[in-house]
Amino acid sequence: MQNKHKYTSHEYVKLHAAIEMKHRAIVSFHFTRTNVHEVTQLEKLLEPLYDLGDVYADSGYLSVNNCWVIKEKGGSPYIRPKKTTTGTRNNGIAFTEMIEQYKENKEEWMKKYHQRSNIEAVFSSLKRRLGGFVTSIKRQIQHTEIALKIIVYNLMILVRKRVEDEYF
Repeated sequence: MQNKHKYTSHEYVKLHAAIEMKHRAIVSFHFTRTNVHEVTQLEKLLEPLYDLGDVYADSGYLSVNNCWVIKEKGGSPYIRPKKTTTGTRNNGIAFTEMIEQYKENKEEWMKKYHQRSNIEAVFSSLKRRLGGFVTSIKRQIQHTEIALKIIVYNLMILVRKRVEDEYF
């Protein structure tokens, strides 16, 4: 759910994005500096969304609070546990349930978790089609430039869906 875009002064802008899995559209996004950790950003990213379904995220988003937020919004968290992760009851019900499911049937859980590769495919497609760099120097204009790329990408998805619905 993240991507980095080069900034002229060798700094980067980090893009946090939520992807709708059926059509692979970007439904929510925001930016941070690269030194801001992902774990603090998931709640803000999911704020405008509801009835989430399965939520796939890399281990950078793993926390008790993030699992709780996903569960409260009607979702099931699939955030890859780290090697040191334990699922004790005092970690919160949503977090503990996710860890127990992972431990009980790791192969099946990982099969679902690997849906996350679709998220990486969206970022790859966005970069391939619209460029993986920004030309702006000022940070706010960089944010605008990336946001416009996301809007264009989503319009491309919408047109493709319309063509498929109409002709196929």
